Amino acid sequence: MKYLTRKNIGWLATGIISAMLLMSAGVKLFGGIENINTEMGTAHIADWIRVIGVGELVSVILFIVPRTYKLGTVLLSAYFGGAILFHMAHSDPAFTNFMSPAFFLVAIWITSWIRGNELVKL
Repeated sequence: MKYLTRKNIGWLATGIISAMLLMSAGVKLFGGIENINTEMGTAHIADWIRVIGVGELVSVILFIVPRTYKLGTVLLSAYFGGAILFHMAHSDPAFTNFMSPAFFLVAIWITSWIRGNELVKL
């Protein structure tokens, strides 16, 4: 039980979320999944995939670093807010499920609160 501290739980959650988001950013930066190109292409933003990947990567790195996790939280909130809107407004019904970005948004805020509740005081 001595390892179940708020700090350790915060770092575990940060590690899990960050690993998934770093893989997501890597796919956007280096390619590898055709579904992303199809999804972005139908919304006419396929040319911006690498820029979106860079924004995601920078936001995740800021979220990981203890001194900048608050800024990372805000930037990731904006990123996932945009992702939710993208999915909600998508013209192809196959891409309208916004539950995944919504889950990540909630997980990021909970993790940020666990790491230090200065960002949001309840």
